[in-house]
Amino acid sequence: MRSEIAILGLYVPGLLICAVIASVLWFVIDGLMLRVAGWTWFWHPPLARLALYFVLLGLVVALIPEF
Repeated sequence: MRSEIAILGLYVPGLLICAVIASVLWFVIDGLMLRVAGWTWFWHPPLARLALYFVLLGLVVALIPEF
């Protein structure tokens, strides 16, 4: 992954792009978990939500191709 990506002449960090993609995925999965009451399966739901975000961020960073 590059350290910076130029978007319309503005340099943004590559990790910011990955964080935005992970956030979109997180909102989709979080909505699904709320509909099926999946967060009640966890002892500490906010901690499980945070862990899910970091897992998704790690997956996006690992799977994004080199530019």
